[in-house]
Amino acid sequence: MKKTRTDGGIRPVVVATGIASVAVQLVLVREYLAQFQGNEIVIALIFFCWLVYGGIGTALAKTWGTGRRSPSAHKLTLLSLLLIMVGVGQVIAIRRFRDLVFIHGASVGFYPTLGFVAVTMLPYAVLVGFVLPYSLMVVRQRMADYPGNWIYMADNAGDVAGGALFSFVLVHWLTPFQLLLAVHLPLLVALWRLDGAVCRTTVIAGLLSMMVLTAGCVWEESWLPFREGRRVFYAESRYGRIEVVESQGQATLFSDGVPRLFSHDPVLAEQCVHLPLAQVDHPRRLLLVSAVGGMAAEVAKYQPERVDYVELDPMVAKVQQRFGLLESFAGLKIIAQDARAYLASTSMQYDAILIGLPEPETYQVNRFFTSEFFALANQHLAADGVLSFGIQGVENYISDRRRQTLSSLANTARRYFQHVCLMPGQRLIFVCRHRPVRTDIARLLEKKKIETDYIRRYFEGDFTAQRIRELNAAVDAGVPLNVDLFPRLMRLSFVDWFAQHDESPWGFALVLAVVSLVYLLRISRPQWVLMTTGCINIGAEMVTIFTFQALYGYIYLQIGVLVTVFLAGLLPGAWVGGRIAGGHRRALMAGDLLLCLLLLFFAGLLVVARSYLPAGVLYGFGLVISFFCGFQFPLALALSGNDATAVASSFSADLVGAAGGVLLVSLVLIPFLGLLWSTLTLALIKLISFSIAGSIHDPH
Repeated sequence: MKKTRTDGGIRPVVVATGIASVAVQLVLVREYLAQFQGNEIVIALIFFCWLVYGGIGTALAKTWGTGRRSPSAHKLTLLSLLLIMVGVGQVIAIRRFRDLVFIHGASVGFYPTLGFVAVTMLPYAVLVGFVLPYSLMVVRQRMADYPGNWIYMADNAGDVAGGALFSFVLVHWLTPFQLLLAVHLPLLVALWRLDGAVCRTTVIAGLLSMMVLTAGCVWEESWLPFREGRRVFYAESRYGRIEVVESQGQATLFSDGVPRLFSHDPVLAEQCVHLPLAQVDHPRRLLLVSAVGGMAAEVAKYQPERVDYVELDPMVAKVQQRFGLLESFAGLKIIAQDARAYLASTSMQYDAILIGLPEPETYQVNRFFTSEFFALANQHLAADGVLSFGIQGVENYISDRRRQTLSSLANTARRYFQHVCLMPGQRLIFVCRHRPVRTDIARLLEKKKIETDYIRRYFEGDFTAQRIRELNAAVDAGVPLNVDLFPRLMRLSFVDWFAQHDESPWGFALVLAVVSLVYLLRISRPQWVLMTTGCINIGAEMVTIFTFQALYGYIYLQIGVLVTVFLAGLLPGAWVGGRIAGGHRRALMAGDLLLCLLLLFFAGLLVVARSYLPAGVLYGFGLVISFFCGFQFPLALALSGNDATAVASSFSADLVGAAGGVLLVSLVLIPFLGLLWSTLTLALIKLISFSIAGSIHDPH
């Protein structure tokens, strides 16, 4: 009887590992964002470390395979079960070690952040990189001619499935540890069905891994970072992590680790409300975009007919009301929608739009301080209406970087409002309108019979005509505007991040440049093309992620979808490229040219559509880019010889290009050139690659 040749259940294990690993990666992204105040640069550092460690793990597996140690299903099972336990441990480490390594609540510099990400991510990422090629070694013990691309196709299928499962199902219903349990169940089942895997040792290890997963779920809240006070509420929303902490009678709402609202903040509440509303004779319809503690109560003193409070996350609004952080009154309406999307879809006209958001130090917040948002707000203000927003206050001395920040904001607002007045205080308030701005606030409030505590009693000492005059005179009219595609404030924040910690990015950049140059001099032309392909794939992904954050502001929710679409096209692209029998050089050049044209097309969309670019276009762009990146891999491999050495070198080139690309785009191009010119630079890289591909000798 003829013996049936099977892989012994390896491919289901590889698919299940892909599902789990991508889901874990996305959980880690959310965890790091929660620990580092939503700083989107952390996403780039995560992807960089993931790629580098994956390459190290793959290299270790190849070294293992050259020795006398024989791969086996038993060892693969133990490695996979260890991977499960390390994944749980890594999430705990991220949550608990941050405040052990750094001062609690303190800002962390670039290099310490990179070091923390690198250390805490190392075990899982290296092990994931090791397991995939090791799986191929195990199956080749049964079938020596087993095609290696089948394993990589299975891994890609698992990656896409894991990203889709995470993004469309699990993230909406499960907490991080519950999610880890859910995505690892298929792997446990696949390992149980793997030939030669079940024995006493693996059964014990399997039970131990299940206990670790369950313990993570049971003690979910216990693993959260320490807070000064008593945590009275915790939930994982689709848009972020929400906590409420009580201390000495005050409740504080934390969003992604950042204290966002305090139950008692009367000075700031009075400033944010009365400086703008005192300008309007009868403020009847108001729009609040987020708020500070006590702000709603101050607004209620004007007895408005309608107050629309727009909050992206409906859970945040409910928590605010539950713990007295948002006072209810007649006319208050809570709208669970992104404020920019709401303004773009409504015809409502308001007498005042008050922005209660924190400092624009992330792309998510910055989008409410750009030219596009001010234009949108202006369209929805009555003739005598007022727009107000604030940044951190300044003392008598204004640093050069702070001057550039307030100048960029003032210049941007003045493009749409005839009068923009900067008013000093705990927060520097910008009051914008088409009529002159009055600064005799106490007198205006007295006329309106509005009772206040701070403004009436302690206001005059800080709010002098001289201070107001000096502050407004500090505005430099030559500072560029803050726009969506070139967020000037993000560049200033990025530079200030290094300056605050007495750091410089140039040392890190120089080391990477030297390493890249040495590598470029050692690789072949087909591998050079693959290196640029890896750079373009991850670079385009980062551009898309930052564009989405700039336009829509909830990358915490959609990061999984964007990662998934940039994975989904690789497999069909590689399949199509692998079926081309001849003319590999021409096909490779066509791929380069198409990628260049796609990037140019996307740049054109950014210019034409600007803030109205549909999310579906971003997803489609990612899918098509990944398709042509996958299409190029088998073509370049065929031109390199297609032997074992060529396979290893080609994968290495793709990996190096991706690792370099994520840093190039996220730390250099986007902060200093903006989204549009970053896209055009990527197109230029592929144009150079096109010329190099044309010089490759094709034996066919």
